[in-house]
Amino acid sequence: MPEEIARYKSPPHKVIEFLKNGRDQLRKKYRLLREKHRVAENQVRAVTKSREAWRARAEAAEAKLKELKKKQPK
Repeated sequence: MPEEIARYKSPPHKVIEFLKNGRDQLRKKYRLLREKHRVAENQVRAVTKSREAWRARAEAAEAKLKELKKKQPK
């Protein structure tokens, strides 16, 4: 192994620092992506819940309107 290291020109401490920086940048990048994904999932969940609530309100209003129209004498 020492002969393998000898053929590289960069000092090990610089290579190690370079690799650590690259790893840290990837971790930061994917942590941010995970957070954005979580926010997007929560947003989708909230919109779906809201849409279902509005649909239920609209269906209830339509049913009430039909009932009132049936009771109304012509």
